Amino acid sequence: MKKLNVLILTALFLVTGTISAQSLKPEKPYPMQEGINKGTSDSLVGTHYWYFYATPGSNKLTVRFKTPTTLYGSQMNNNVLTITLTDEKKTWRTTKTVSTNKNSSEATFSADKVKTKMKIIVSVAPPNQNLIRMGGDYEIEATGDTEFDSVKNTVEPIIRTYESKVNSYGTTKFLTDGTIEASDGSQGKWKVFDAENRIYTVTIENFRFSLQYLPGYGLVRPDSPDIIVFQELRR
Repeated sequence: MKKLNVLILTALFLVTGTISAQSLKPEKPYPMQEGINKGTSDSLVGTHYWYFYATPGSNKLTVRFKTPTTLYGSQMNNNVLTITLTDEKKTWRTTKTVSTNKNSSEATFSADKVKTKMKIIVSVAPPNQNLIRMGGDYEIEATGDTEFDSVKNTVEPIIRTYESKVNSYGTTKFLTDGTIEASDGSQGKWKVFDAENRIYTVTIENFRFSLQYLPGYGLVRPDSPDIIVFQELRR
């Protein structure tokens, strides 16, 4: 049974582990990397923010809607992701959409005569729906004359603030010293169980959880990544 559990977790990592980190804060977008960057847009989580640098010459940004969220196993045809590009100073703005329709599942932004280096902010917004989970997996790729910042992973990704979706913990902070503080007064501890797959053991009062951190979502159940236990705050 233990071996089977390891195989299940390994398979889950192969599905979700290639997903890049995402930022939910417009003032702190996440650096895109060369090649395909992957994300999962979720209407119950919020808009993702990325950035890259356009350098003198020509460049292209491509966004692809890959796998839409399903409701009771069925795809919803009104899934639309809204992609917006702007420069750092917000002097211009351009928007396109991608959807589950095969003919509109990909959007391309092109710039052929860039004269000076500029920071491009990219937002990926899910459908405006707060009652039903909508959105899906997407890919985003910048090619041509571009530059990318390196990713600095200096702390455990679990260290951040969440909104609890279980019990009555409310806003919950996972701190650098391995402790947990909840707004209802509850306290607990967290520790790394599987660093490669971002799986943690979380204990709060008399409750014990095994949770996986998924960027842009928060802490989910490893065997059911669509079930968010602690949702990452976007504010």
